[in-house]
This record gives sequence, structure tokens and C-alpha cells, in this order.
Amino acid sequence: MGFTQWFGGLVGRPIDVNDLISLAVVESDDPHALLTAVYEWKYEHLTTAAKATAGAGSAIVLATLVPVIQVDPSTTLNWFSLIVAWVAAAVLILIGAGVFSVARKVHSEFLAAQSLLAELIDVRPFVRLYQTATQS
Repeated sequence: MGFTQWFGGLVGRPIDVNDLISLAVVESDDPHALLTAVYEWKYEHLTTAAKATAGAGSAIVLATLVPVIQVDPSTTLNWFSLIVAWVAAAVLILIGAGVFSVARKVHSEFLAAQSLLAELIDVRPFVRLYQTATQS
């Protein structure tokens, strides 16, 4: 299991072929809309997490950079704390960038799932026969 699958699984179970088969045989007016809703939810949650993480890192940088710029020369700064804060901010920003890259891959996963779902809908009667044969 790759990092993308592991991390994508944190925001919900990955959609597999069995899910698409179940979706193809559902009596729905538009099963593609159901699949689209799932992937929109996944994408929105990933990008929200990425924005929050990167924003927190940026806020730490700005909150610690302003006092450094405006410091009075006679005042001593705790440089160790500043460096630790900047390292933590850099880690948060990198995590946010990583989550953005995972969210970017959701689109290709969505297109592949939509394509497979369209093919499964085309052969819906055979898929139903397959399901009844495997359930008994």
C-alpha cells in the first residue's frame, strides 16, 4: 500500500471495484451523481486539511517573524525557541503541500472510477447475474 492510498484512506475507505459493482446495480436515476458526490466530499476534505495545515505553518512564521524584525537592539531574543518554531512551521507547510499533492491525485482516481462505472452500467444485467451467482 502506497502513501497515497494510506493517506487517502484516512479521509474515508478507498473505493474499490466491489463498491462500483454495487453502485452499478442500484436502481438509481444517476449512479454517476452518487459517485461524484463521494469524490467531491473526499477532495473537499483533503483540500480543507491541506489549507488548514499550511495556514497554521504560515501563521507561526508570521507570528515569530514580526517580533524579530521589530526587536529593540537592547532586547535579547530566545533564538532556540524561534528556530524550533520555524522548523515546526516548515514541517506544517510541507505536510500541507503533501496533502495538496494527494488531493491532486483524487481527480485521476475519480475519472478511472467514472469510466469503470459507465462500463459496468452498460453490462448491468450480467453484473446482476454475477452477483446472484456469487451470493448463493
